[in-house]
Amino acid sequence: MSRPNRHSPAALPARHRTAVRKVGRSPFPTQLSLRSKVLDVCLVAVWGATIPGLLWLGSMGGF
Repeated sequence: MSRPNRHSPAALPARHRTAVRKVGRSPFPTQLSLRSKVLDVCLVAVWGATIPGLLWLGSMGGF
């Protein structure tokens, strides 16, 4: 008979045993709308253009 070790489910506290989610279920409750997806892409594009732009302005300013 094998003894429970630190990797077996019996060795985990009760709060950790119930926290395991089923495979295939999404952690997000709803699907994102098309508007939210487009807004996210635009935000990333603006952020991605802002960083090199500020670096360029800084180098032109002598920093």
